[in-house]
Amino acid sequence: MSGGIYTAVAGAVAQSEALDVTANNVANATTAGFRAERVAFHQVMSRADGTSMAFVGATGGRTDVSQGALRQTGGALDVALVGDGYLGVETSQGVRYTRAGSLRTDANGTLVTAAGQPVRAAGGGTVSIPPGAQAIVIGADGTVEVDGAAVGALELVQLEPGQVARVGDNLFEATGQARPAGPEVEVVSGALEQANFDLVRGVVDLVRVSRNYEALHRMIERYQDIDARTARDLGGPG
Repeated sequence: MSGGIYTAVAGAVAQSEALDVTANNVANATTAGFRAERVAFHQVMSRADGTSMAFVGATGGRTDVSQGALRQTGGALDVALVGDGYLGVETSQGVRYTRAGSLRTDANGTLVTAAGQPVRAAGGGTVSIPPGAQAIVIGADGTVEVDGAAVGALELVQLEPGQVARVGDNLFEATGQARPAGPEVEVVSGALEQANFDLVRGVVDLVRVSRNYEALHRMIERYQDIDARTARDLGGPG
């Protein structure tokens, strides 16, 4: 069998992974606080029948931590983070972190995310909004004031880039130590951070990756045809 088919298959597998990542980015291009994933292609060396061969591989799952644009909403419970910080939230799997700041209150007055996960308070616990609250103000340091009185503060943390794992489109898990956010992390009230992914660029990438994937599949089919003809010719009458 021609070694070219192995190279084509490896390329198709890498493009398939790139297609999945790009499609997910495009699907979340309008999701507040979404951080896109990037795919890096690399060369993989292998040895077959004593001959060194080079293949392409793909490393997916690298999160783009660049800042997304801010959109003013005027909502008292909408917050955007400026700087490399995260909000702590409670989930059924434990503490997780997010940049999606579209907050609300549940039936008990607890501050929760759009998905209903309680937002953690600085120092632990949750933040509760008293019944009948008239004015809610969230300060740049995450302090929550209701009718002029502080009722708590949002937990703001920073995570090392290599010690964070995506566990959902808008949730991350710390694989290392989460430390309290420094003064460079600022909360902007009445705004939401948009996805740090350009939809137009994403659609162009989606078309490009799809075409590369299809071209590699056609190449695989041609190699298979060549191998089949070779087998017939060699197996024919002498």
